[in-house]
Amino acid sequence: MKMMKLFFILIAIFTLSSADSINIDKLLSEAKKSHKHVLIFLHKPHCSYCENMIEFTLPDKKITKKIKKNFIFVDIDISDSEQVIFDDFNGSKHEFAKSLGFDFYPSSVFVDEEEEVVYGQAGYKDEDQFLKTLRFVESRAYTDMGIDDFK
Repeated sequence: MKMMKLFFILIAIFTLSSADSINIDKLLSEAKKSHKHVLIFLHKPHCSYCENMIEFTLPDKKITKKIKKNFIFVDIDISDSEQVIFDDFNGSKHEFAKSLGFDFYPSSVFVDEEEEVVYGQAGYKDEDQFLKTLRFVESRAYTDMGIDDFK
């Protein structure tokens, strides 16, 4: 019973101390110091593909290890009321996703330490597919791609 009370007290403290906004600019400052990318995971409630990524893909040990080592992870449920601050943008989570050009969920958006969106993908990815994506971004292979690679 004491553990349960402690758990609820810690949750209450975290909730009260959490900000009313997600400041991606601050996270990018941290990313620059640590030479990491920011990984923005966009999702919405009642989306079975989003739920599958949250339940199966993201908790995979290889995925969590890779994210912890090489990325700063930002979890954005677009239905939440929190504001997002990024570059010149300051608005709702849903507006933020749209401003990035992602309104299909789940989506993963990668931003480098220079505040540039360098890669993004929409749709469900299983553990193997997502691990390949993380390796692709981590290795900065996107810098070797030209405009012709997208045609």
